[in-house]
Amino acid sequence: MDRRYNRRNPWTRSSPEGRALSTIPEAGVVQARPTIATVERASAAKIFLETYFNELLYKPNARALRGQCLESQLCNYLLMTPEEKEKIRVQYRRQETCHLRESRAMRAGSLAYHGNQDSSPLVNNYEPLQILGKGSFGVVRLVREKPAPGHAFPGQVYAMKVIRKTEMLRNSQEGHLRAERDFLVASEGSQWAVPLIASFQDMTNLYLVMEYMPGGDFLGLLIRQNILQEPIAQFYIAEMILAVEEAHRLNFIHRDIKPDNFLISATGHLKISDFGLAFNDHWSHDAAYYNTHRYSLVRRLNMNINGDETDQKGNKDLLKHLEWYQSLVSGLDRHGKHPLASNEDLRSLIGWRNRHGNRTAARSVVGTSQYMAPEVVLTEEGRKQTKQNIVDFKKNFQFPSRPFVSDKCKDLICRLIQEKDIRLCSRRYQVKYRDSFKSYVFPDDAEDIKAHRWFRNTPWDRLQSMPPPFTPNLKSDDDAHYFDESEPFEDWSESIPSGVFLRSEDVKEILFGFDTDVQAKAMELIKIPFDAAKLRSIDRDIDASKELQPNDKATLKQFIRFYGHKERKRPRDMLLRDKDTKKTSLRIRKETAFMGYTWRRMRPGGYIDPKVTEIPKTDESQASTLNFER
Repeated sequence: MDRRYNRRNPWTRSSPEGRALSTIPEAGVVQARPTIATVERASAAKIFLETYFNELLYKPNARALRGQCLESQLCNYLLMTPEEKEKIRVQYRRQETCHLRESRAMRAGSLAYHGNQDSSPLVNNYEPLQILGKGSFGVVRLVREKPAPGHAFPGQVYAMKVIRKTEMLRNSQEGHLRAERDFLVASEGSQWAVPLIASFQDMTNLYLVMEYMPGGDFLGLLIRQNILQEPIAQFYIAEMILAVEEAHRLNFIHRDIKPDNFLISATGHLKISDFGLAFNDHWSHDAAYYNTHRYSLVRRLNMNINGDETDQKGNKDLLKHLEWYQSLVSGLDRHGKHPLASNEDLRSLIGWRNRHGNRTAARSVVGTSQYMAPEVVLTEEGRKQTKQNIVDFKKNFQFPSRPFVSDKCKDLICRLIQEKDIRLCSRRYQVKYRDSFKSYVFPDDAEDIKAHRWFRNTPWDRLQSMPPPFTPNLKSDDDAHYFDESEPFEDWSESIPSGVFLRSEDVKEILFGFDTDVQAKAMELIKIPFDAAKLRSIDRDIDASKELQPNDKATLKQFIRFYGHKERKRPRDMLLRDKDTKKTSLRIRKETAFMGYTWRRMRPGGYIDPKVTEIPKTDESQASTLNFER
């Protein structure tokens, strides 16, 4: 065989058997230059690994807890034989396997949006029925789960909270969104919190599927009743106290307690909701934790982030730049420094984070302007007279002559409306106790309030079993008329897209038949973008106008809401303000910022083998009271 040529191994230019030898050209090593995409993806990977292993190593295993619950229940059934108990264990393990399979399928479906589609296929499992509410976060829809093989009780009605990722990321709300989801997961099995059914995401939105509360919110009940009789008010206040205690038992501070955030279940009892501002001292719920990962890489890679035009104004805005930089340095101090050698493992890092949580946020000022304590008002500006009256509550607060309020109730209210140092509350929140226990919230911390004489005859341990003063009158499981009676939704952000402006000819055509003064006023109103506060101010100006007729006023309000342009707030993060980085950063954060968000509650009705066409019967005397849920 001629070795000079081999079909399988043909000659190459550098082969010794080739006709000529030549030097292999070598190119210089090309150093890949890191970009903002490198920063975003690397920080997202680090955040995911830390949060994932924190749950794995430091949080209780839900499956193990359910198994312990089952074993404790089986111990109470003394008449059961070991064989019968083993059959129940086999059934339990089968249910857990089905639940694990469904959870894995959900995680796979939630990640499917990384392909060519922006929407998660999990959204298609729910049929939208109507909108229950809108807000700055997004929208709450009434949905019905579509029938699926393997589900014992398909077609149930739920409330689906749809949260827009873009707005939340622009406002640096990653920590708050994780805290809300984490609380709902931790409250599984609680009777005082609105139960979470499932959570998932797609490229555009986050989804929280929760149990539907058909009675509406407590504010709606107050509006309908106007005045509650004292015994009725006492019942609802007692349920609110237990609901807040439940949040504290789970180591969370709600920080947004108000009538709107208590929902009425189908049985008429209250459940606490909306944990968007909740806090539990965990590092993964601190916005600075996420900024630390990103800006530590930006600093290490010597990247130059300029921000927007406002950031680049120079000395005029030096103070704002200094405040922003100081907040960033504070975050780096909390989350970026740890006494670990470079060869320490991830367990040590997470343990360090858990020991050095974000305790400063427990004293932060949050909430809604309609419901404020004096210490909150002292740090705010605007609405000067109302807030001054709250600060001067000692001389301004008084009880009206009607309706009648008992002396016991007056005493409770007066002891609550005090400076925080002498306010009626648990003794454990006094300074000496806080220093001893190193805790910001305690379980069962309403003992002083519950011991007040106004609650003397309140059966605290039986409230859930007592008939409530009001029970929703429902015609069907998807009846939503208690939400229809609520105030009209103030969400005009999804009207005309930004940048589409009406010409004067368009305004005249739309308002054909109205006076030229009304048309001119309408054109003037839609020229300048505005936010919710400016919208309320415009409404007041329209109402105060003497030249406009009542019909003209109503038309102008409707016109400005439909054709007006929302004033978009600047992103809080400079990476999302810089023209060279904002698009890339936002796109990657929408893909990666909420990894690990997907979760599914174990179905209360259990699972059916797809091959089984009929639900097998069980011995009700023994198995009906067994509960496989945590």
